[in-house]
Amino acid sequence: MASFRKRNDKWQARVHRKGCAPEVKTFHSKADATKWARNVETQLDLGVLAAKKVLPQFKTLIQRYVKEVTTLKKGRTQEGYRALQIQNLIFASLTLDQVSCEVIAKFRDDRLKAVSRNTVRLELAFISAVFEQCRKEWGFAVSNPVRQIRIPKPGKPRQRRLEAGEEEALLAACKLSGANYLHSFVVLALETAMRFGELARVTWPAVNLAKRTIFIADTKNGTTRTVPLSTKALKAIQSLPRSINGQMFISKPGSIRSAFLIAVKKAQTDAQCHSDLLNGLRFHDLRHEAVSRLFEKGLNPLEVGFVSGHKTMAMLQRYTHLRAENIAIKLG
Repeated sequence: MASFRKRNDKWQARVHRKGCAPEVKTFHSKADATKWARNVETQLDLGVLAAKKVLPQFKTLIQRYVKEVTTLKKGRTQEGYRALQIQNLIFASLTLDQVSCEVIAKFRDDRLKAVSRNTVRLELAFISAVFEQCRKEWGFAVSNPVRQIRIPKPGKPRQRRLEAGEEEALLAACKLSGANYLHSFVVLALETAMRFGELARVTWPAVNLAKRTIFIADTKNGTTRTVPLSTKALKAIQSLPRSINGQMFISKPGSIRSAFLIAVKKAQTDAQCHSDLLNGLRFHDLRHEAVSRLFEKGLNPLEVGFVSGHKTMAMLQRYTHLRAENIAIKLG
């Protein structure tokens, strides 16, 4: 179906097909516009001219991606939250073909004013993944605009390590915590360099007290890992009661995190004269601390990577923060 409208001294012709983008052209006279419209309709009817399909909104494809792809990932909770953030932004209402590199570049610049560079990098990586899924798996003839823009450089890695007196204060607060497992949980984090999720999911059948190891079947990078246990780690495990369901820590991850934050605040309150004690400490900082300590104990990079589960030297280096004063002592 064709329609015509006069705009200033020119005529615009539009040829519509249900479910397809309209064909539009402007002419100096209505006669020329009518002639063009008839020609386009004839070509569409004969199949000589293929109708342009209207592509779906980008947020619709984000929702489909979350349903079909994100739900299969280990980090589905974090990616689901990221997807929700992006699909609520204005540009997500554009159709897939309208999300150009200019649109994504503006999104990047606006987000950099509100969040960190690492957050923007993760969001751009998600947008890129959706476009790649559309292009490779869902049959949409589009290019990936994220590949055509400049990606922000990674932010500086955290270098938070426990200072003098902080470990003692933290463990003392954990012992006084209503969560009687918390002290053992923190000790194991410092001794094994295990990730929070790995530690929270440990089962008793995975623990071999005779060999002093914990077997981790479900890791972040998808490979199994056997973690050796130090004497401190072994004592921490032996102090825990056995559970009926086989879990070493029966509390939910959210409860464990809350208990840890309460213990940190408790330690800070008890040490009023030390205002900087445990300031800004996150649980993940304990993994940085543990990896650094493994190197300080004299383990080589292969051994440290075997314990921590890091596959590349680049990532292992990102988690290692050696103290210059300790190296100076070695130098003599």
